Amino acid sequence: MKSKKKTIFIYSGEGTHHNETRFKFLQRSLRWSTIEKILDTKLGLNLEHLWENEIGRHRCPHSPLLTTVAEICLADIWGQWGYEPDIVVGHSTGELAAAYQAGLYSLEEVLLLAYGIGEVAVNLDGMMLHGRLSDTQIADLQVNLSSLNFTVDADKYVTISDYKDAIEAFLDENPNFVKMQLPHPWHHPDYRRFSDQLASFPSAKIKDGVFLSGVTTRFETHLEDDYWSRWLVQPIDFIQTMVTLKNKIDVPLDIIEIGFHPVLEKCCEIFDRYSYASSMFRGEDEAKWILNQRKKLDQDSLLENLKQTIAAFRPNLDFDTPLAYQGFGSLEFTELSTILEPYFPSLAPQDFYRYNTINLLIQRFGTERSVERSARQTYRKNKVVISAMSCRFPSAVETPAQFWEMLLSKKDQVKQLPGRGGDEAGFLNDTATRFDHQYFGIPPAEAHTMDPQQILALELTEMLWRDAGIDPETLDRKRVGVYLGVWNQEYQGDRSSVFYPTGTNPSIIASRISYHYDLRGPSWVSNTACSSSLVAIHYALRDIESGRIDYAIAGGVNMLIDEVFTKNMSSSGFLSKDNRCKVFDNSANGYVRGEGGGLVLLANKSLADKYYVELVGSAVNQNGRRSQLLTAPDPSAQEELIEEACDDAGIRPQDIAYLECHGTGTKIGDPIEISAIKNTVAKDRKDPVYVGSVKSNIGHLESAAGIAGVIKSIAILSHGLIPPNLHFHHANEFIGFESQNIRVVAENTAIEPSACIGISSFGFGGTNAHIIVRGVETSVRKEIKPVAIPFDRERGASLSQYLRLLEPEASSANADLQLLQTKEEISEKIFTREDIVQLVENLFAQLTSIQEIDPDIELTDQGLDSLSGTELIAQLEKTLNVELDPDILFDFPLPDQFIGEVYALATGLQN
Repeated sequence: MKSKKKTIFIYSGEGTHHNETRFKFLQRSLRWSTIEKILDTKLGLNLEHLWENEIGRHRCPHSPLLTTVAEICLADIWGQWGYEPDIVVGHSTGELAAAYQAGLYSLEEVLLLAYGIGEVAVNLDGMMLHGRLSDTQIADLQVNLSSLNFTVDADKYVTISDYKDAIEAFLDENPNFVKMQLPHPWHHPDYRRFSDQLASFPSAKIKDGVFLSGVTTRFETHLEDDYWSRWLVQPIDFIQTMVTLKNKIDVPLDIIEIGFHPVLEKCCEIFDRYSYASSMFRGEDEAKWILNQRKKLDQDSLLENLKQTIAAFRPNLDFDTPLAYQGFGSLEFTELSTILEPYFPSLAPQDFYRYNTINLLIQRFGTERSVERSARQTYRKNKVVISAMSCRFPSAVETPAQFWEMLLSKKDQVKQLPGRGGDEAGFLNDTATRFDHQYFGIPPAEAHTMDPQQILALELTEMLWRDAGIDPETLDRKRVGVYLGVWNQEYQGDRSSVFYPTGTNPSIIASRISYHYDLRGPSWVSNTACSSSLVAIHYALRDIESGRIDYAIAGGVNMLIDEVFTKNMSSSGFLSKDNRCKVFDNSANGYVRGEGGGLVLLANKSLADKYYVELVGSAVNQNGRRSQLLTAPDPSAQEELIEEACDDAGIRPQDIAYLECHGTGTKIGDPIEISAIKNTVAKDRKDPVYVGSVKSNIGHLESAAGIAGVIKSIAILSHGLIPPNLHFHHANEFIGFESQNIRVVAENTAIEPSACIGISSFGFGGTNAHIIVRGVETSVRKEIKPVAIPFDRERGASLSQYLRLLEPEASSANADLQLLQTKEEISEKIFTREDIVQLVENLFAQLTSIQEIDPDIELTDQGLDSLSGTELIAQLEKTLNVELDPDILFDFPLPDQFIGEVYALATGLQN
């Protein structure tokens, strides 16, 4: 029969804390706040101030108190995880916390006792050493023996203490001994002179076999009144104490050292069958260390506690299935992170996008190493610069110079415009959207069937050549490529027109540029949603580096043509209800759409005399199946992406001074992005890294979002100034910017013109891109200047003919007429309740792959997420010809409730 394991808490002594030991992790203990109150009311001490001023100095009267406080809190944290000790044993000062854990004293009594011991200890100044001695040397010792710690071969490892002169004389003869930081000679016989100063507290009686004394080396059921006076003046024989423990127990052990730093592991080697874990390690992150140590121990108690906690929150949760497939969204992740945080210190909602199942969380949280930088095989490649740029951004920006002035103005460009539907967005104004198709010789009949993004791309290309000062006719046309980010085909077009196929196909947007300017290099459209334009730049860079081409037009365009699509995006939960990208702010709730576009001209550096920046590195990757959902971000992928881009650039992540973030302004997405930055760019750096997002100024330009960030970054390096992020008032509650050495740019901030800037874009299908630009020296740096606009806006086609806006609400009379028509249409089909049940079951199976609906669990808890829930409602409306409230799933969550309401509404239309 398998022997049952026992858990031993072994408390270390006074010498392990240091001035970098932090109390933040200890505040996770349920005891911390109670201790604060006791110290305030009984001793007039503020625990946090005391810690900041005294930790690591080892000065009495406070040092024993801080040691006891820390060990009580650490033991409590282990207890919250299910590790309750069968036996406790303390080494020196560690006996105080052990006595409390055993139940010999109340919390108040042990704290006052620890402080009282400190008040006595302050009377003697001295020094302490530790080292190795033989039994003969110990017998002839001329200084005070404080403790016998463990046996090494035939010798013993000991701690000695005495007055300064005696210790220094001993050290001259025994240079192999090591000085300790303690300024008081603990366990010294001279403390007898002050023993009457130590107040005594009668101990409670406890059961036998729980508390093992380092003073008596026996198990004790209560302590005599003079116990601590004896403790002060006699050596601690920890060797015999551990022998007593070994003789008492003949089962496997989980030994947990409770203390600031592992110093007692050698003492445990006396046992044959044991696992050992420590609670802290000097200089290491407290949470990561203890979670790694927890892996060494038996997990049964932890898992049982964890399962009970999760079951109380969500019964029947599958630990191996991604949480998103079990109906979890940002709200549920927030709730679950709060519930599980005691088991996984610092757990935040965004962590469930890194660990998408409960079992992955258990296995990997806090124990994963950051992305390892691999040795990258290098090859000779052409250097690439950005020698020109053009842009059209909300609301009236038509040149990079105007863009910079807009950024400095700190004015939000998101607004509602007449004729553009009912929502606010980052719209181009009426002037900026009067596209001059005639400038390019496009006849009106063709222009009126073309996606406006095609004409916008042509205009941006013309402005690009003008900024470059290059006549494209002079170039080798085979050596110029076009790489354009486009994502959504919102323009519906005229199906009756012969120009319909070329007018609406997204691939034609790049082809228009190649055709008009007779460019014969690669020409293609990148569609990876929000990362489209950065992905386009990445591949343009690669083609110039490899020598395939000399120049590349790269960037992206995005126009808001279809109000219906915007409404659908809002219904799916992507868009902000108050139409702002409040990046990194605690009120972040989604993004607001924006339109416009931008291009850069990439050139082989050897062909450019003047240029804005060097394009030094880039990377593209995919989340794969690591993310919770197809559309969810993945922090591990983002970390790998930044590392790969830095490898490509030949720099360290810490060399990046500013990050133009993807930063859409979502409550969970922003912390995920910051967590990846924390583990890469912000890691091990002295100065903070600055972050921001142009989306706070102009909205999210989707397929043109990345290029907007690139042009902003070029302007930053050109002017040596980072403009402020808008809508940042209170930091997102799931981001600790200060502790992570990351700063949101809240005011104009200087930056070196030669600095490196990283720009990120993440597509909602999981394709991520990051590029790195570096400023250049003054002699070759190109100045951003105004560029004349050649287009005739008066003859330009108005955008209104391209828009698909929602129709104004019909009058009540028309609505009644429509209702009658609907009733007439469905009069031949009478839906029974069984019909509704079958319909819901079929749709549910199609949307979730779950064949049987559990009648006792809410539909949204059975795998129905926001997207599939929206689709379920839409399909029911279409099939039953009935209008359903979007919140019906939440108002009637149980299957019978939901089906009953749908049935009532459907039959109500028929009666």
